[in-house]
Amino acid sequence: MKSVGRIAELWRYPVSSLGGEKVDHLDIAQAGAAESGIAGNRAFLLFDPETRAPASPESAERWRKALHLVARLRADGMAEIGFPDGTWLPVDAPDVEERLSTHFGFPVGLGETRGTGQSWPVIAPRYAASPLHLLTTASMNAIGASDPALMLDSRRFRPDILVETEAAPGFVENDWIGRRIVIGSLEITATEGTKRCGMTMISQPGVPEQPDVLRSILRGNRRNLGIYADIAAPGRISLGDEVWIET
Repeated sequence: MKSVGRIAELWRYPVSSLGGEKVDHLDIAQAGAAESGIAGNRAFLLFDPETRAPASPESAERWRKALHLVARLRADGMAEIGFPDGTWLPVDAPDVEERLSTHFGFPVGLGETRGTGQSWPVIAPRYAASPLHLLTTASMNAIGASDPALMLDSRRFRPDILVETEAAPGFVENDWIGRRIVIGSLEITATEGTKRCGMTMISQPGVPEQPDVLRSILRGNRRNLGIYADIAAPGRISLGDEVWIET
């Protein structure tokens, strides 16, 4: 095994398409478990009550305000949504859909992506999310080197794990595909590059809208940035953990 860096950031996204929460550690379950991948990740989503279509900020301008909301998990596992005025509402609050509709300016529903027997409607997500998404600082630096005018922030790319490497700017994850990666007790296998969409260029708090972000990824690495991975052995990972890859 060879060390390729350390964990610089860990993220969880309790509500799909909303901003996530930065955490100190993540518990990751193996595929086939009751909840594979990151506990609570993308358990909820927003949708149009009339059509039951999930929110799509990457393609529909009316949903772009989603990235000015954030979501987090309470200690008891309940998801909460944070609004621009600093208010936090749990997803089971009686007025949460009213607040969401006011934020967007049209009716918005809140559903869950997998049935738990609770009162929320189950809405199929737009795509099948990979169990884990990794990104390196080397790849982010490669995009920045191609266009210094870009304001790059890991929130644009929504990784679960940001790995800080000492490598020169470049798309180092491309060489990890098909190989085993070990972080503490967690073992994963890199499966494919992460195809990027319009989410990368949408504005967020403190991050302006920049269409050239996606153009730079398209030109620099055939629209890929980061990698997806499957879970071979579950485990807890924490900030600062060393990342190893089989040689």
